[in-house]
Amino acid sequence: MTENRKAKRPSIYLSPPLQQVADNLRNGQSLSQRLATVAERYRLVCSNVPTLTENERVIVGSTLSGSHVEPLLIKHLDDEIEDSDAGDLTERRDLAARVRDMTLAERVALIESLGY
Repeated sequence: MTENRKAKRPSIYLSPPLQQVADNLRNGQSLSQRLATVAERYRLVCSNVPTLTENERVIVGSTLSGSHVEPLLIKHLDDEIEDSDAGDLTERRDLAARVRDMTLAERVALIESLGY
């Protein structure tokens, strides 16, 4: 098998969320097709990154640094920012209020834009 073919046929672990996708395929739909569709939609979500100042990006990055970014953290990112040690208290409160008004999709896009 060539290296290119191996790269296009990776072996993946079906974690519970991936297993749920696999269990709910439409008739005749392959897992590969479904994952490609999900990835395209994810790329669309991640292309709409909320605008932050460089200092705000540093605060979010510092808040996420060393964390396992799981759905619960994304849902409560505003609280995590307020509890962070980055920046000063006023900056954190203002940023947390902005993040509180973001949709979950915007929060995901923000986190992904920072590489987490």
